[in-house]
Amino acid sequence: MKKVFKVLTLLVICVALTVTVFGCSGKETATQSSTPEATASSGAAKVEEVKKEYRFVMIPILAQSWFDIVYNASVEAADVLGEQMGTKITIDYQASPTADLVAQNELLERAIATKPDGIAIDCIDVQAQLPILREAINRGIPVVLYASVSPEGEMIPYIGNDFYEQGAFAGKELLKRIDYKGKVAIIHGVPTNQPHAERYQAYLDLFAQYPEVEVVATVFDYDDIENAQKEAAAILSAHPDLDAFAVCDAAGPVGAGIALKEAGKVGQVKYVGIDDLPQLQVLMQEGVLDLSVATRPNNIGKWCTTSLLMTNLGIEPVIWYDTKFGLLTPDMVKDGVIKGF
Repeated sequence: MKKVFKVLTLLVICVALTVTVFGCSGKETATQSSTPEATASSGAAKVEEVKKEYRFVMIPILAQSWFDIVYNASVEAADVLGEQMGTKITIDYQASPTADLVAQNELLERAIATKPDGIAIDCIDVQAQLPILREAINRGIPVVLYASVSPEGEMIPYIGNDFYEQGAFAGKELLKRIDYKGKVAIIHGVPTNQPHAERYQAYLDLFAQYPEVEVVATVFDYDDIENAQKEAAAILSAHPDLDAFAVCDAAGPVGAGIALKEAGKVGQVKYVGIDDLPQLQVLMQEGVLDLSVATRPNNIGKWCTTSLLMTNLGIEPVIWYDTKFGLLTPDMVKDGVIKGF
C-alpha cells in the first residue's frame, strides 16, 4: 500500500508540473481514450517506481535552428522534472545534416536497437515511417511525435498546432500587405512533411479565392536556410515584378529575407514569417519583415519530455497537445533577440 501511495503521489507531481512549471501558452486540445488498447498502442507501460535514470532519444527532420530550440527546451524540462522526481533524464539528440528519409529511418532504427525509455521524432514522412514507429511501440518504447501529426486511427501522442490554420492565418496577413492582388511565390519545405504540406495547401486554398492573386512559382527548400536563400534569389531574378513570398517552414523566411536584402528589395517584396528563429528575429530588427507566426517550439520541446515521462510512469498522455501559435512582432525584439515561444 505504501508503494502504491508513493507512485500515486509521483504521478500527481508529474501532471502538476506539466501545467504549473511549464505553463500552458495555448489552449490544450485533447482527444484521447482511456481504453487498454489505446494505452498499449501508445507504448504506455505500468511502472510502479521511478527509475534512477531515463534516456529519451530526440530525432528532428535535420540539424537546424528550429529543432535546436525544441531540443534545448526538452533538456530544460528534463532538468526540472528530474530534480522534482529525484531522477536523471537525458535527452539523446540525433540529427541528420539534411532532410533525408533514409538517413532519418536509420537513426530511428538505431535508436530502437538501443532500447531507450522513449523516442520523440518529427517525421519526414509519418505515413511511410509508421511501420518503424509501430516496431518501437511493440517493443515497449514510448513514442511521441512533435510537429508531425499522428496518422488517423493511431494513438501515438503528438505535439504541435493546427498547421493548416497557421498557414491560412499567415496567408491572410500576407494578402493584406499586397492589397489582395499581385504575383506570389511559395517557398515550400520538405514535400512529405505534414506541417509544411498543410501550410502549403492552406496558401493554395486561400489564394484561389482571389482572382488577382497569381502564384508564379513554387520551390522546395527542404527546411534548409541556404537552400531557401538560393531558391528565393532565383525567383527574384526570374520574376523581377514579384510582389510577395509565402513560406511554409522555419528556414523559408530566413532564406527569403537574406535574398531580399541582397537584391535590394526589402519592402518591395512582402512576406510574413513562420516561427521565431534567432536569425528571423534579427531580420525583423532590421525591418525586413514585420510579423511571424510561430509554432511555439519551446512549448513543444517541454511537452516532448513531459509526455514521455508520463508514459513511463503509467499515465496515458494527451494524444494531441495543441500549442496553438504565437505572433512575433518588431516591438517584441526591439531590445534584442528573445527566447521566443
